[in-house]
Amino acid sequence: MKKILLAVVLLCATAFAQPDGSDFTYWPRSYFASIGFGVIANRGDFFDKTLKIKGDDDITETVNLPQTKVLMSPNYNIGVNIREFSLAATFQYWSMNVAINNLPNNISEQKMRFWRLGADFTYNFFYPEFFQVGVGLGYSFSSLNIKDNATSTELGLTDSELMGSSIALLTNVRYYITDFFCLNPSLHFYETWYKAVNTKNAGTQDLKSYVWQTYIAISMNLMVQF
Repeated sequence: MKKILLAVVLLCATAFAQPDGSDFTYWPRSYFASIGFGVIANRGDFFDKTLKIKGDDDITETVNLPQTKVLMSPNYNIGVNIREFSLAATFQYWSMNVAINNLPNNISEQKMRFWRLGADFTYNFFYPEFFQVGVGLGYSFSSLNIKDNATSTELGLTDSELMGSSIALLTNVRYYITDFFCLNPSLHFYETWYKAVNTKNAGTQDLKSYVWQTYIAISMNLMVQF
């Protein structure tokens, strides 16, 4: 993990290095905010396993994982453009009903709250033209809070929260309708590892082996630049 973060820092440092002795303070800057909505397809360990965790009272709970392969979420972004480079803070939050594996039919669909907070670094080709193509990397923290999906014989049903991190490869398009307004479709490939789970009875437990899930997110944003 530390090596991945170091690689991202080195990439940013190289990208923002002053070329040909130019003064970085004179690079043109602008700021932006965008909002949009996306569809997220996911594949991975959720569909192959359940989690067994044990609290301080030695009672074992089974955390049953969501089986829904398509999610949806709005996207919120704020950031800065420095010449052809962009750095953005990103946020997603949504709640929806999802199918849960290994629960009785009458409770097999439960409410899930999803959020992701991260940062994206992008290089925009064709800057400063009205049509630009961006490629970059992202890093984020994410959480899945699911109602009544953890079971035990002694304690019955309780909620759970999965917590993890993601590295993303991303690409996007900026089509400027005016100097201050553009359409901004994007495609993100998130490789996510969930490394801890929390339930009311067991508290927060580190997982002995990470739960891996790949998310492919397609979204359309409307962006204002100022």
